Amino acid sequence: MDVADQIEAFLLERRDWVPSAEICKRFDVTDRRLRQVNGQPGLCSDFAVSGDRGFKHVALASTREWLHFKHRIRRHGIGELVRIRDLGRRRQTVTRAARSVLFEADSPQAILPI
Repeated sequence: MDVADQIEAFLLERRDWVPSAEICKRFDVTDRRLRQVNGQPGLCSDFAVSGDRGFKHVALASTREWLHFKHRIRRHGIGELVRIRDLGRRRQTVTRAARSVLFEADSPQAILPI
């Protein structure tokens, strides 16, 4: 049984929210390993919801807890998409501005493209 299976069994046994510090101490893992990192699922990604109170098995989460988790993750995802869009626009603006002024090779004369 690997660590993720052990954590899942522990959460099912506890039947309530478990602080991440308690999970980390009990299973000798870092807090970051419990969550998704660089697109790789964390130890709890496949079976637990997370929140301010720690982790809870998804099968034991109430509808209210599930919806709170789902909406929080959705807001985060939308926020990241908006950030990517805005950074892309900023990048285009900056690169366009950098290309817009050309200088003649033999004089300090600037040429602005039309």
